[in-house]
Amino acid sequence: MPGPRSTPTDALTRLLARVRTRGWGEVLGLTWQRVRENLGAHNALVLLSVDTATVPRMVRDDLTFRAATEADAGAFADEIGTDSPATFRARLTSDTSCYLVWSGARIVHSSWVTTRSAWTRELRRHVSPPPGAAYVYESFTTEEARGRGVYPFALTNICAELAEREVTHLWVAVEADNPSSLRAVAKAGFTQRGRVSYERRWGRLTIGELPDAPDFVAITAKPT
Repeated sequence: MPGPRSTPTDALTRLLARVRTRGWGEVLGLTWQRVRENLGAHNALVLLSVDTATVPRMVRDDLTFRAATEADAGAFADEIGTDSPATFRARLTSDTSCYLVWSGARIVHSSWVTTRSAWTRELRRHVSPPPGAAYVYESFTTEEARGRGVYPFALTNICAELAEREVTHLWVAVEADNPSSLRAVAKAGFTQRGRVSYERRWGRLTIGELPDAPDFVAITAKPT
């Protein structure tokens, strides 16, 4: 969630929504993965950006792209499952949007975009885009839609939407060990700008050198 981290009540509500939509099997598997990461993991976040004006809008007969509204809260909770209707509506603000890809009557992809800041679990920090830019995060494609180019389709159209709003660049952070997502963002025109290494050992997090430049994303302990 952008800005300050979600409250315990928000977190519980979102967990229950995920269980209802995706089942206990996925939730328990994800929990075990997080436990193993905290015991010992070494990875890096790859930071990439694209000039939104250089990315043309994409049209496909089998997919529909649009910005979400509060009216989509129920469908989002049913299809994506990472928010309840209430927390979904609360997240839509003047500086934070959600973009959806539909296949027929079903949502098959969602991505959140902010011009302010977003919490990044891997670094336990907030990522804030530079002035005039935006940051895309928490992207999810449903299992049945994977392998159909849905994520690049969403990213290219997000860029087109942002360019119309005079947002000049879009940033994204991808884990270095996630080659499929790296390929997807490359297809949408993103290029690597840097990377931040991190290591967890018995719950303790160590972060490598953080970027510090006016045209680069800021990674800070507090939201901007």
